[in-house]
Amino acid sequence: MTTISKPVVVVCIPVWNGSGFVAETLASVLAQQAVTMRVHISIDGPDEASRAACKPFLSDDRVSLVMQPARLGWVRNCAATLGLAAAPDVDYACIQPHDDIMEAGYLSTLVAVAQAEPSAAVVYSDMIAFGHGDFDLRQPSAIGSPLSRMTALLLDHFNAVAFRGLTRMSALRAVEPMAGNPMNDFAVDTVWMTRLATQGDLIRVPRTLYRKRYHAGSTHGAWNHWPREQRIAAWTRHCIDMLREAVKVANDSAAVAMLIEAARIRLLGTGGTPLHFQTRPLTATEYAQVSHEFDTVAAQLRPNSRL
Repeated sequence: MTTISKPVVVVCIPVWNGSGFVAETLASVLAQQAVTMRVHISIDGPDEASRAACKPFLSDDRVSLVMQPARLGWVRNCAATLGLAAAPDVDYACIQPHDDIMEAGYLSTLVAVAQAEPSAAVVYSDMIAFGHGDFDLRQPSAIGSPLSRMTALLLDHFNAVAFRGLTRMSALRAVEPMAGNPMNDFAVDTVWMTRLATQGDLIRVPRTLYRKRYHAGSTHGAWNHWPREQRIAAWTRHCIDMLREAVKVANDSAAVAMLIEAARIRLLGTGGTPLHFQTRPLTATEYAQVSHEFDTVAAQLRPNSRL
């Protein structure tokens, strides 16, 4: 009788100042059933308290831990954990922030959907916020042609829900590693999803199987307290970076123009899409400055500018 092996899933857990949360996170990961799993923990520099919190879990032979010799920052540490997942026999990987919780059945549900949908680059569930927040987090699927996927991402993906999903390793191996930006790495997780969407569908599983913790020490929460000028600059850079990834799938000038318009809607909050990351509408001067910066880059991305 032939034995059919289960897909191998690597859970990548980047940790920094996580001693108060990581044990609960690891317990939720190791409680997952019906999956063949490995867990790689990367502690971001000399964080002995986090290492001590992780130590009891190292008796499980599925778990390994690396302490980085120097602080990398959350983006580079995420990339480092994904690098640990790159063994040839690995089928899927996911990034699990050290303060979030997997519900029972999270991984097995996502694996089942990914196995049934070979076009999927990423599969993700709905989430619920807890801690300093109590609300649902959902993102629609980005499926179909590459152009359709990019348009969906530009118009509808804001809260990095898909970032916490299950990524097919063939898609992960086909793209450049996750990278930061000079705006304190604002929203690079959503840009990373755009890069992965060049390789396949991003598929939503409409079940709440994941809990995202909001707390005073979270990186994302700090962004909302930046000065207005910094928030505008960060959001502008983010939308431009999204557009740069999206146009990689465009094969004619009409497709480029469509993606530029979708990115403009994302940036300026027109067409029914909320002006994300802003508390008030842009002033006339701010609007002109943002538009000029965006239009300068967009002009460079048009086909006749790339000859």
